[in-house]
Amino acid sequence: MKENIEDYRKNGYINLDEYLINNPEGFTYPYYIDGYDEKNFWTKVASKDKEKFIYVKPREKDYLNNEYNVYSELLYEELMKQVGIKNVSFDMAQYDGSMATISENMLNEYSNNQFIINGSELLASKTYRTEDEYNIEDLFDSIHEYCNAEYLEEDVEEKCISDIQKVCIADIFLLSTDRKATDFDFIAGIDKKDEEDLVLAPLCHNTYALGSNFSKDEIIEMLDDYDMMSERINLCYFDAGIPEYKRDYDYPYWEDSLYYFVDEDEKNLDFAEECAKKLNIDDAITKVERRINTKIPEEYKEFVRTAFDTRLRNICQSLNLDYYKIMDNKYYEYEMEEI
Repeated sequence: MKENIEDYRKNGYINLDEYLINNPEGFTYPYYIDGYDEKNFWTKVASKDKEKFIYVKPREKDYLNNEYNVYSELLYEELMKQVGIKNVSFDMAQYDGSMATISENMLNEYSNNQFIINGSELLASKTYRTEDEYNIEDLFDSIHEYCNAEYLEEDVEEKCISDIQKVCIADIFLLSTDRKATDFDFIAGIDKKDEEDLVLAPLCHNTYALGSNFSKDEIIEMLDDYDMMSERINLCYFDAGIPEYKRDYDYPYWEDSLYYFVDEDEKNLDFAEECAKKLNIDDAITKVERRINTKIPEEYKEFVRTAFDTRLRNICQSLNLDYYKIMDNKYYEYEMEEI
């Protein structure tokens, strides 16, 4: 009988190294949802008296700035919940001697006739370019072509594009610096209502959000110098891949992207205001620490609170929102929840 993977949870994380040693038949390597990727793999595990597949995403040891990636992924998931955006549910693990995130197969909640299409597959119909050269309008065009080819209703296309725009707007609040047109996955095929569908899949490409692109030394240095932090946070680009002709600067400045999306649709401006009001970093920190029963490093918590607040102030100024009123309401509601 296979052991329960929860039996290998220690200090808040699952020791996957020990689990795989004792359950070698569960190891499946390598298979990743959008192609071959030798750094990531699926493994079959036993949990709560049943088997399931989980996806393992190790931190790359060669990177100096990998201290906080695991925590940023967990916080990102909680923050996206606050504004109604689906993310895969992450847990924390140890794999190959370093920290990793693990998540269940995102297809578990869909029908057996549905499958995953990566943005790069949709974009394949375009003239060949490198991954960094595709922009978000290329992805929108590719979604339109796919929906036409599959005879999908117009509202399916509209919802896909609307959901992508919402992700990009929320990403700007969360200091994401690694979102490209190819970073979106879609669930296609025959849904549970026996209808052909295309929907944005739960997010899983969230590397380098919430300042985890900075090394530990850089974060400690910025904590000692707020002016430096403010300057560097303001320069955290957001390359959602918007066309260069839509930018005021050659550099992919986050404000250009924000204006691009809120100008596209009045509903996007409403969503940006909703993000300003609902995104609560303290609530996300509390829920992550409770869920995994461990503490996020103090220096990263202090940094991410200050960095998020800095970006929020800048966005409120850009969109003429009342930052102080928003903060008063937000923290009153948070304190009431804690009582």
